[in-house]
Amino acid sequence: MRPSALVTAAVATLAVAAAAGPAAAGAWPRAPGEVFLALRADVERGDGGSDTDASAYGEYGLSRRITLFGQFSSADDPWTPSRAASGARFALGGADAANRFAISLGVSAPPDLTGAMTSARFEAGLHWGRGFESRWGDGWVTASARLLYGRDTRRPITDLYALAGLRPAEGWTAMLSASRYKDGHGVYWKLSPAVGYELRPDVWLVPNLTQELSDDRSTSLGLSLWLSF
Repeated sequence: MRPSALVTAAVATLAVAAAAGPAAAGAWPRAPGEVFLALRADVERGDGGSDTDASAYGEYGLSRRITLFGQFSSADDPWTPSRAASGARFALGGADAANRFAISLGVSAPPDLTGAMTSARFEAGLHWGRGFESRWGDGWVTASARLLYGRDTRRPITDLYALAGLRPAEGWTAMLSASRYKDGHGVYWKLSPAVGYELRPDVWLVPNLTQELSDDRSTSLGLSLWLSF
């Protein structure tokens, strides 16, 4: 995979995965000293009416293998409740390996002090990613599995995520992601296609559609802005 395509793949994977759940991310590390920010807003419509959610996600490349991350989200969905999260992701294996692996450790809690004391959660994740070339352009696939546990969970929460992306033309990406979130209240499935357009170097605009396949089958339209420097 060419370096430019790998950079695009890494940025897309991390940003879209971040939107899927608190502090989820891909297997590609952030370069030392590099900062990445993703700002996102979603308008959701379901049986209970409409709602607007927002999230902010950031990464910092601490070293060649260690990437720090932080996220704040404001939402009512089980898989994206209003929480603040932070942690670190550790890249495994060789820097030029075809299959990239990483592990992540983090903590998250509601923004209020009372909720933080009673609903704080510890999370551990395993991430995989691979780039490929095709007649339609360079692409990538990634998958993540996370376990979340806290005082408010009788059993660990499981969060599974997969994404496939393609870069059909310079400055464009097309992506499709699927996720499964299971807690003590049920199992939630989501499917989300997205398109990314590079407004200028290191600035991307990403509209997306998310369809819940369980519960109230709500549909949401989202818009993200990605920045790296």
